[in-house]
Formats: sequence, structure tokens, C-alpha cells
Amino acid sequence: MVYRGFRLRLLFRLLLLVGMVLLLLLVLYRTDWYMTALFLFLLMLFQIYDLIHFVERTNRDLSSFLQAMRHSDFTQRFATTGVNPSYRQLYQSFNEISEAFQEVKTTQQAHYHYLQAIIEQVGIGILTFDEQGEVQLVNHVTKELLHVPHLRNVSALERLSPELVHVLYTLGHQQKQLVTLQVNNDQVILNLSSTELLSQGKQVKIVTLQNIGPEMEEQELQTWQKVIRVLTHEIMNSITPVISLTSTVADLVEQEVAKKQANGRAVDEEALEDIQAGLRTIERRASGMLHFVKNYRRLMRLPASELQPVSLRALLESVHRLLHGQQASLKVYLPESDVTILADAEQLEQVLINLIKNATEACARQDNPQVEVVAYVPEGDPEKLEISITDNGPGIPDEVLEKIFIPFYTTKKQGSGIGLSLSKQIIRQHGGTIRVRTRPGQTEFILKLKQIP
Repeated sequence: MVYRGFRLRLLFRLLLLVGMVLLLLLVLYRTDWYMTALFLFLLMLFQIYDLIHFVERTNRDLSSFLQAMRHSDFTQRFATTGVNPSYRQLYQSFNEISEAFQEVKTTQQAHYHYLQAIIEQVGIGILTFDEQGEVQLVNHVTKELLHVPHLRNVSALERLSPELVHVLYTLGHQQKQLVTLQVNNDQVILNLSSTELLSQGKQVKIVTLQNIGPEMEEQELQTWQKVIRVLTHEIMNSITPVISLTSTVADLVEQEVAKKQANGRAVDEEALEDIQAGLRTIERRASGMLHFVKNYRRLMRLPASELQPVSLRALLESVHRLLHGQQASLKVYLPESDVTILADAEQLEQVLINLIKNATEACARQDNPQVEVVAYVPEGDPEKLEISITDNGPGIPDEVLEKIFIPFYTTKKQGSGIGLSLSKQIIRQHGGTIRVRTRPGQTEFILKLKQIP
């Protein structure tokens, strides 16, 4: 209907122009009305201008409408009142098309926000990007894992880990890979899983990121507990009869000696002493091993942490009073304002005592042994609290560093090898982490805990 009206008006203008040309020719050849001919000529020029304007206005309106559609500007509206009837229907159609596209855009935006809200509720990181690395969707879990407030292009992660960026670009469809990176001095083990799809003619990659470090530590702890459970069970079942049998044999030897002496028979004193010494040695070593095994059973019987609000200042002051006067100089630094943390005071105090004693022993041979305990709120993470225990000892060798949290492992002659393992287990029950940084002349253990706002 719109184009029909446009064609009729265009045809009317063309016929009127042709008629005006014929009338002008007739006046010029049949009469000498020059003024009339001039008037008709001017009128013809006006009709030509009106025809050109009529056609060009339509082209301009079409061009403006198409440009608006191209740039997704569906807010443009054409006035339908007070205009030439030739354009009214055309403008109405333009407005209807714009409104239809606006509805589609609004629906798409609603779907996008709905999808964004869904992925924000997912407990794992989700990242989608195209072949150029332009990020389309990213949830808060991904931002927290990578400690980035905004992410528009995957290449921006180069400063964090070039290996991560390389894996993101090269990971194929339905492939998985582990990536280890350091984020704010914390080791993060990411399990990356990729899916590729074609969206609107573009290749899009969807990558999920999951920090499996805590799960791996938990699995490792459970494995050690199972090993300890089996070992302690078998060793205690074997050692207990040995102790009992040794004691019985010792009694029998004494009884036999007493009988011989009663009957007046001679007893080889030297052999008797050797037998008794051997039996005592067997009993003592078996009892020591039994005690040794009982200590390790503590790893399996650690009571659950009873988390309650605890004043950090009171906790550290108590630890300082207990350990003040050790071989090393102990200094404790607290935040300006007191901080309340959710913790089991007795268990956390035991962890701090254990770490400070280890630090004291580590720097005992230094000329000026020093141990510093510093509590602070990390920058950019106001809900956390970090407690750093630093000594000026020789540091921990690399081959030892990776084993210090393994149960039974110790470099001390009198050590049991369960102190750091217990400490790590306690901190995990508090929902925190424990990590170590070392270099020649300094070792630092860092506890990260949750604080109560």
C-alpha cells in the first residue's frame, strides 16, 4: 500500500512535468507569448526540483532508517503528523519495524541478563570468548579465581600467566587440562574444560575453570589417614603381643633361675644378664614403637573445630606470654584495631605455638635469632585475615620444602613429623589455608583465616 501510493504520486508528477513541457513547446511554436513561455519554463523548473526532492527525500529517509538498523538504534522515530500523505504510510511502516526490532532487542537483553544471572549462581568459573579473545561472558567465580575485577580480552591474563592464556587459546573441543599458577602468592590448580560452538557465524569457546587444589589436598589428607589407619592397626596388633610375650619370657627366666638356685645348681650369671638385657631391650623398643604409633593416631582423631568469635589481639597476646623468653627474640605486631575471627581458640593457639617453636628452632644458630608474628588484613580482601610467622633462619631447601606437610616426614632427630600435618588439618577445618615462602636467610609461614566483619 505504501509503495502503491508512492508510485501514483511519482507518476502524477512525471505526467504533470511532461504536460508542462508539451504546453511550453506549444506556446513557443504557435504563439509569441514570451512572458507566458517564461512563466511556464520557471514552473517546469520548479516541477523538476519538486520531483528530485520527492525522490531524494525518500532515499534519505530510507538511508537514515537502514543506518539506524545497522547500528541497532531502534529508538529513531519518524513523525507521521503534518507531513505529506506520500510519506505518512512510509514513516508508519518505519516506526512499526523499529518497534518490532526494539522488542526483539529487549527480549535478547532480558535473555542475556537471565543467562548472566544463571552463570553467576554456578559454583565454578565460566568464561566464553571468540577467536580474537574477546570475552562475551564471565562470572564472578572466574574473576575471584584469577583476581581480576574486569576482563574484556583473554590476552589481558598474560601478566598473570602466559601458560594460562596459551592453554585457553589452544584447548580443543571437549578437552581438559590442568594449569598451576600463582595468584597473590597462593598456588591455584585450575582444571580447565573446553567446549566449542558456532554462534552467529563466529567460533565461540566456552571454558569452565575449577580450582581443584582444596579437593586435592583433602584427598591427599584422606589417603594419608587411610594409610595411617592401616599401619597403626597392623603395627599395634603385632607389637602388643611382642611386649606381652617379652614380659612373660622375662618372668619365666626369673622363675627358672630361682628354681636352679633353690636346687643348688649353678647359674651362668653372664648369660643370664645377657638374656635379661636383651629382653629389656626388646620390651623397651617395642613400647617405644607403640608410643610412636599412638602419636600418629592423633592425625585420625583430631576433634572437629568448634568455631566461635575469637579476639585476635587476646589470642596473640596469650601466645606471646606463653613463648616469651625463648632462645629467639619474639615480636608480635597486631592491626591498629582489634579483629574478630571465627576460630577454635585452643586449636588455633596450638597451631601458632607449633609454628613459632619451629621458627625459633630454625633460627637458633643465627647470631641474632629473631621471630616476628605479624597479623594484617590483606589489601583487596577485607573479609580475610593473614597471620605471618617469619624467622631469620637459613631457609628451607627445595627438596625439603615440598615434603614438610607430609605426615611422618621430619628433619629433626627428636621430631615426630606430625606437627605441620596437624596444623594444616586444623587450618583446613577453619576454612583457611597455610602456605610457606622461603629463601636463604628467611622463612615465612602464612595463615589465611576468615574474619567477622
